[in-house]
Amino acid sequence: MSNRFEIIVEEIDDPSIVADIQKTILASFQEMAVPGAWRVVVKPSCVSGRWDFSVHGLDVRHVLSIAVPPNLLSNLIPRRLRESLEHRMVRAVEGAAA
Repeated sequence: MSNRFEIIVEEIDDPSIVADIQKTILASFQEMAVPGAWRVVVKPSCVSGRWDFSVHGLDVRHVLSIAVPPNLLSNLIPRRLRESLEHRMVRAVEGAAA
């Protein structure tokens, strides 16, 4: 894994699911060509049946919660990550223009 990206997946015992989650998150970051160092933590939420994932990088600090079984996290997290970061970038550009 790149030194720019730290992806931590907690409390999932299946190494293939963990590897798949890490691989898809890393691919999403590379596809978006984001600068700087990033840290993503995926862990069970305090709300039963949900997963929290937090994203930290540059000036971004974001936490999302998803209600899916662990084997579907690799399908949903990249899409939610892209939506979140794209929304954040649009807001930053609008703020700079104002």
